[in-house]
Amino acid sequence: MAENKRKPKPIPPKPPKKKREYHLFNWLNKFLPLDRVFGDNLPGHEERLPVKYFYYFGWIVLLLVAYERIGFQSEQYVRNSIKLKKEVDDLRAEYTSIHSEYMKSRKQSVVIEKVKTEGLQENLIPPRKIHIKAEEED
Repeated sequence: MAENKRKPKPIPPKPPKKKREYHLFNWLNKFLPLDRVFGDNLPGHEERLPVKYFYYFGWIVLLLVAYERIGFQSEQYVRNSIKLKKEVDDLRAEYTSIHSEYMKSRKQSVVIEKVKTEGLQENLIPPRKIHIKAEEED
């Protein structure tokens, strides 16, 4: 058999990855003099605060804001539940008092007093049973 005399082509090396650019801070640098605060890459004036950590710092700030918001909402839920519990207790007490007044108004003595204003009187003669004798059938 014949051997393959062609040599394989060398694989070209992959280009190095581009260094991540921080577009937000580059944009801010156009409007604000951030180089004074954070330093620049001049010899002897290296970065005082590395810009590459700003995104991590922003992420931590975002998490802290979310944490505080969740805490505030939970406190608000607790306040609302306490307020609703007080309102339910007040309504329960009101229901109990109205119910007891209604039960008192059903008593015979109270009903008699209300009916006297309309001209009706209490019957003092006890009721009698009427007995009908069955006739014998023929």
